[in-house]
Amino acid sequence: MAKLITLGSLIDKTVDHYHHNFKELVGITLWLIVGAAPFLFSGYIAPMGVDEATPMNELIAYLGINTVGFITTTIASFWIAACLILTIDARAKGNVPNHVALGKQSWRHIPELMALSIGIALAAGAATIALIVPSFLIMFLNGAEGALGVAIGVIGVLLLFTGIIAAIYAVIRYGVELTFAQFFLVLGQKNIWGAIKESHAAVQGSWWNIAIRLFVPNAIISLIVIAGTMTINIATTVLVSFAAASLSSLAIKLIAIGLTLSIFIVNALIMPLYSLAIYYLYDSIKRS
Repeated sequence: MAKLITLGSLIDKTVDHYHHNFKELVGITLWLIVGAAPFLFSGYIAPMGVDEATPMNELIAYLGINTVGFITTTIASFWIAACLILTIDARAKGNVPNHVALGKQSWRHIPELMALSIGIALAAGAATIALIVPSFLIMFLNGAEGALGVAIGVIGVLLLFTGIIAAIYAVIRYGVELTFAQFFLVLGQKNIWGAIKESHAAVQGSWWNIAIRLFVPNAIISLIVIAGTMTINIATTVLVSFAAASLSSLAIKLIAIGLTLSIFIVNALIMPLYSLAIYYLYDSIKRS
């Protein structure tokens, strides 16, 4: 039986694949900017956001455009996720991807990927509520007085901390176990429940080894994203602070649009790395 891929090999394969197929991968993820286009328009309408002084017509336009942006960005994100999985798999197996065919195939995966993500989010939310709400009920409905009231309050606080810890554990535990569900759904030709069961079974017995191989590359990638985004935000803030008095309204709007665009570009550049790291770990699990 083959061994699970080492952390060093996982990082090396991820970086090597990204380096040699950069244009192909980023060509897919840059569609995120198309999906996020409504957010650019909302930045033009209200570059500093909205408040109580915002005219009603601008507020309605701003909220409407952002709602459309949320929908289009969500659809684009699921399409990109499916297309990355299919394209990476083709390249990893030595094949030349047919981008037109894979693009069409990716559209068909959007509903099931969306249903999978919503289902996992609802389950995680329900579990968190079930673990935390009882402690709040004990504390807020505590009508006892004296020593009994204090004791019940202490129990409620202890239950709250216990519930929070249990919720964090559950989210991390099952988050790792369901990490590969998308890949089994797209590549394994499984239905949603089948993909969940396959992902759960694949992690059994190797949870810690897989968790470390997921955490380290994703932590490194996330730090790059955070650093890039913070640098852009700080640089823009400093620029606007020093030049605000001399900037026209149009210039401020263009800066807001540019800031939003740059954040999406950073994410588009980094997104393939997440998919690559998980794919090569998924492939190693399938072989082991």
